[in-house]
Amino acid sequence: MKKVEAAAEGVREGRTIKTYGPLIHNRKVLELLDERGVGQINSPEEIDSGTVVIRAHGVEREVHDRLLSKGLEVIDGTCPLVKKSMKTVRRFSTNGWHIILVGDASHGEIKALEGYASDVSVIENEEQARSIEVPEKTMVIAQTTVSVDIFQRVCEILKSVNPEIVVTDSICPATRERQKALIKLSGEVEAIVVIGGKNSSNTKRLFELACASGKPSWHIEEAAELPPDVTRYGTIGITAGASTPDWSIEEVEKAIKLM
Repeated sequence: MKKVEAAAEGVREGRTIKTYGPLIHNRKVLELLDERGVGQINSPEEIDSGTVVIRAHGVEREVHDRLLSKGLEVIDGTCPLVKKSMKTVRRFSTNGWHIILVGDASHGEIKALEGYASDVSVIENEEQARSIEVPEKTMVIAQTTVSVDIFQRVCEILKSVNPEIVVTDSICPATRERQKALIKLSGEVEAIVVIGGKNSSNTKRLFELACASGKPSWHIEEAAELPPDVTRYGTIGITAGASTPDWSIEEVEKAIKLM
């Protein structure tokens, strides 16, 4: 966000500033960026001059190279943990390993990681893990925001087919802590509100955990979406996805207290 905000100063000078895909999965933040003149592209062909900011999820290597070849200023906002995963995938793939990516097949991060492997499969759940081939030299790595429990169960299934697979721990520590904290929180409250983009993977994982706790749970993007049913409960737990800004969380907290 800081990199985009700094780049956005150039809009006043007539410079084109675009993010490659949505910078983060948070509608309110994207609306604010649009108001500042920062738009989006989804292909290198959509821009011929100016600045492109690579989002936190990263992009395929060939996309990055294509942007540079067009003479564009490229600001790399790829999450350092995603970059680390890219390097790991490329290293194993270069040495002839089959790569299994665990995560949302349509997610930007998974698409980016696929671009660093020559022999790759993507699985999203345990059912798919049971039906996939697991070659002798196989490395398994997860989307940084995948559910910790799902990744562990998937790896157990894959190991039952090939005990020699190499598992790379790539789940973001913040993701682990948020999931762990939510499990603890669910035992202390009557209901749970999860704040974050509806298309944010890590936010959706939090909502799934909240629902699994058995407590009434809601996934909202902003305070205006709070349901009247919230007032039925005396103690409300609040959690939020990684891309949810502090001001949004504070707005929801204030709204709940006023209901």
